[in-house]
Amino acid sequence: MNKDMKVIRTYKQILKSSRNEIFPLLCPVREKEWLQGWDYDMIISDSGFAEKGCVFKTNNPYGNYHWVITKHDFKNYEIQFVKTIMEKLIVIIDISLKEMSENNTHCYIKYTFIALNERVIDIMHKESSKEEFNKHMKKWERSLNYYLKHGKMLVE
Repeated sequence: MNKDMKVIRTYKQILKSSRNEIFPLLCPVREKEWLQGWDYDMIISDSGFAEKGCVFKTNNPYGNYHWVITKHDFKNYEIQFVKTIMEKLIVIIDISLKEMSENNTHCYIKYTFIALNERVIDIMHKESSKEEFNKHMKKWERSLNYYLKHGKMLVE
């Protein structure tokens, strides 16, 4: 395996709320309430919301992917998504919430990008550069904090 076929990026967001309030928002359905441009099509979910085994797809500015929620642990405030573009890319997203104090939660995010063939390595490295990744994480952090404070989506 070519070592360039895998990229790992991490980020820590500081969110101004409790993890009990934040965790349910880490859901394809609920994300539409707070992240401008987010849209999805649900394929399967017993509850209609985020749960282990939930499958959905996106076709929006964030990408054309099929997603599976492979971990949904409300007790430990951890969720894992795996998204893929068939025959091109797999992205594993691990998110955990740690409450630091009242209305102060650290959100630890880890993205593992895996190219499925050598033709997409350069594109993957460009789209998952530290600059692009941090830009996306900061927008997500701003949007979520705005929603937590105002109860509505930040429109930029």
